[in-house]
Amino acid sequence: MNYFLTLLLLTSTLTSCTNVRRQLGQALITDETEMKLGTKFAAEIEAKEKIHPDRRLQAYIQRVATPLIKNALQDRPNIEYKINVIDDPKQINAFAVPGGFLYVYSGLLLIAEDEAEIAGILAHEIGHIVGRHSANQLAAQFGMDLLVGITLGEDPLQLGQIAGQLSGARFSRDDENEADRYGVKYTVAADYDPRGLIDFFAKLKQMENSRSSDLEKLFASHPPTGERIKHIEKLMLKYGVEGGERHRKRFLQATAGLRRAHSSAHSGYGRK
Repeated sequence: MNYFLTLLLLTSTLTSCTNVRRQLGQALITDETEMKLGTKFAAEIEAKEKIHPDRRLQAYIQRVATPLIKNALQDRPNIEYKINVIDDPKQINAFAVPGGFLYVYSGLLLIAEDEAEIAGILAHEIGHIVGRHSANQLAAQFGMDLLVGITLGEDPLQLGQIAGQLSGARFSRDDENEADRYGVKYTVAADYDPRGLIDFFAKLKQMENSRSSDLEKLFASHPPTGERIKHIEKLMLKYGVEGGERHRKRFLQATAGLRRAHSSAHSGYGRK
């Protein structure tokens, strides 16, 4: 194994960093190890973050994700996806944890306008899981000894530090592009309009100056908004996408309680 790792490091100057991370991830982290790591990271995240108490809201987001996951399992089977809404209206972000754990901040739901926007975001994060991007990044950054130790229950301090980094982890451009490709593919297959994701990013672009602090984690972990819009538009042209469902009414009904609670607690802030 040490010889193999040395070869990978020596060849890193001849190949892209993304390819090296991918090879390290495949060599060091099996699917079983990834899911064990993900379970531990998820427990750490959920101990620090406040999971939204509205079970109907949680169930709704799960329903939105279900057809996306069904299509994703064709590309990477045997992953058990678990999705939670984090109760933090000031954070506009979503992120994926190795092993199929997905998190969406309530602040993101508050600025969205329809279900297609949320489906596009979830599909993109699912794409990171399918591409093993977090697992590959962990393997390259921390190595086998540490990851094996965490899997066996050792080094809880390091576990907390790594878990805390996952919500703001910045992927490579290649990883983001691959996640976008999967995202467009899964939204189209689930009959959603992939333009929802473009509309969402256009909204973020308008907010960059006025609410930059709310977008801090999103900007830290994703490429510039304008760049992503152009890339998704190219993907739509490539796939010849025409139309798709938006489900605005269903989305507004499902998130009405969230919006009412937010309006009551923060008069004049957010969508009413």
